[in-house]
Amino acid sequence: MNPHLARIVLRPRGPLQTFDLSIRLLREHSGVAGRLWLATTLPLIIPTVAITWWFDGASWPLLGALLLTPLIQAPFTVLAGRLLFSNAVEARQVLRETLLQRFGPLFSSWLWWLLTLTLSALFCGMLLPITMPAIAYVTECALLERVGRFRVIERSSSLASSHPGLAVSVVAAWVFLTSWGAVVGELGGQALMQFVLQLGMPFGGVLETQQVTPYLCIGTLGVQPIVGVARLLLYVSARTQNEGWDLQVRLRAAGLEPR
Repeated sequence: MNPHLARIVLRPRGPLQTFDLSIRLLREHSGVAGRLWLATTLPLIIPTVAITWWFDGASWPLLGALLLTPLIQAPFTVLAGRLLFSNAVEARQVLRETLLQRFGPLFSSWLWWLLTLTLSALFCGMLLPITMPAIAYVTECALLERVGRFRVIERSSSLASSHPGLAVSVVAAWVFLTSWGAVVGELGGQALMQFVLQLGMPFGGVLETQQVTPYLCIGTLGVQPIVGVARLLLYVSARTQNEGWDLQVRLRAAGLEPR
């Protein structure tokens, strides 16, 4: 990633600014983002909804699908990375780059993420405040910096330790956006079925019957592309603060960059 070619201003951004920019990027490039969503996110949503319905609203299919969300976010991380430097990006190109050219590093970063969650679960979540920020940037480092599978955790930890508050924001953004998608999906689906279609509650409800509904699954998983874009922008913000990308660009613009 060459900071001198960026199409947006490289400067530190907070979580709310990052969320706003994420929505704007996806809206401005809705065509390629929509095709990518159909190719990556929808194939996870359909079996999750079907299995959840078959088992009468059980929660474990959705929990299992959530473990795969870093793999769903990854193509949108690559997409956002390309959109920062180019206006012409194809979904096919992003998929080829993510799933064929860089699947090994992506899979390794996902294993690190899964291992961290497993270890934290064994200690009843007590390690989460320490371990989750350390792996906040593993996907971005693996995909965009092409860091080796054993050095990726070291690189992510280095970025996180330089600005721990921003690394915590990455994790918080993941949790918040996923929860936001779940709430919007559940409330929107229930409103559509009850007030627009007048069909009542054919799939039950999270609050009323403690059943996981298709709307909850769609909202929770469907929002993951936004999470992927937001994570990429927070990663760029971390590198801007840690490596002075904005300063490099200003120096070059002023003709003062050291040679």
